[in-house]
Amino acid sequence: MAKMTLKLPKLAVSMQEGTITEWFVDSGDIVTQGQKLYALETEKTAFEVECPFAGTILLMGTIGDATPVGTPIAVIIV
Repeated sequence: MAKMTLKLPKLAVSMQEGTITEWFVDSGDIVTQGQKLYALETEKTAFEVECPFAGTILLMGTIGDATPVGTPIAVIIV
C-alpha cells in the first residue's frame, strides 16, 4: 500500500498560490485516474484538476483559503 501526496500544482510561471473553490470528492472516496478532484482558482483563471492515479483519497486542503504552490492538499492511498 503506497501513499501518494498531491500538492497544489503550479499551473503558470507566475503562479505563487491558488484557492480551492470546490472539492468534487469527499475524504475516503475511491477515485479513478482522470476523475475531476477539485476546482482551483488563481488570480488569472480557474481550472478543474483531475486525479493523476486511482486509489482512496484523504483530503487535507481547505476550500476558500489561499494556498501556496507545493502545499500538500490530499493523499491518495494506492
